Amino acid sequence: MKKFHTIEADELHRQLASDDRPVLVNALAREAFEDERIPGSISIPVASAVRVAGDVLAKDQPIVVYCASRNCTASPTLAQKLVDLGFTEVSDFDGGLEAWEHAGYPVQRSRVAVGV
Repeated sequence: MKKFHTIEADELHRQLASDDRPVLVNALAREAFEDERIPGSISIPVASAVRVAGDVLAKDQPIVVYCASRNCTASPTLAQKLVDLGFTEVSDFDGGLEAWEHAGYPVQRSRVAVGV
């Protein structure tokens, strides 16, 4: 069985700044994506992967998926689904948003927090 590989925050940051920039995919539900995401990423929730991935991603392009944190299972699940669908250049940023922020990289937020 083919498998994806994992990368860390510094490697993802380097890749995003390169000429061979991967497509960055947030694997969380759309509401979570709208709340907080790595700038430049697109939303493909795990539940939508089979239906949506082939329409928005090329099978041979570099793809990096991520979710909330190392404890989140959405990105490794999505990464494996993409590999199973025939995508060949799939990586999982397994630290997710938590590791990205911890490394000091920017996060895009769309909604204002309500309540205390």
